[in-house]
Amino acid sequence: MNRREALQRVALLMGGAVIGGSLFLEGCTRKASKEVASLFEKESMDLLGDLAEAILPKTSTPGAKEAGVGSFIPVMIRDCYNDADQKAFMDGFGKVDDRANEKHGKKFQELSPEEQLTFVNEYDKEAKAYQKDKKDDDANHFFTMLKQLTLTGFFTSEVGMTQALNFVKIPGRYDGEFPYKKGDKAWAI
Repeated sequence: MNRREALQRVALLMGGAVIGGSLFLEGCTRKASKEVASLFEKESMDLLGDLAEAILPKTSTPGAKEAGVGSFIPVMIRDCYNDADQKAFMDGFGKVDDRANEKHGKKFQELSPEEQLTFVNEYDKEAKAYQKDKKDDDANHFFTMLKQLTLTGFFTSEVGMTQALNFVKIPGRYDGEFPYKKGDKAWAI
């Protein structure tokens, strides 16, 4: 049984159709454009995973690649981004290897970890300058979206929640004066 069937059965059990059910279920059936569909290919997800790993590398905790961010990003681009942002993401993603070749003489995945870090830091500076000067109706910069999705994907994954953050399954009361020591992990609740 898929998610659509489950929601329809729940609606029937509750005594009828859900008001606006077709709109409610629309998110479950959104089709990817041909360009966005290419993100779901293994090579693209591997490259996204490597880009995410350069942004959030493995240290004493797992990195973005181990958290499965490479397969998280295409879903979010397809389901949550408008057409302009999807196009900007696809345009930027399509130029990653060209840009790496231009700057370092190799594809991104062939770069050393240090070269990858330099590459993403240059992209980050460019993205910050673009975002600062862009108009409200302009699409976001490719790297800004990539970085946001990397952080969101990592910190909402099981790995990010349980190994990078302090995680409490059933939190207790709020304590605004809880002692903090420098270097403590943030709380995931």
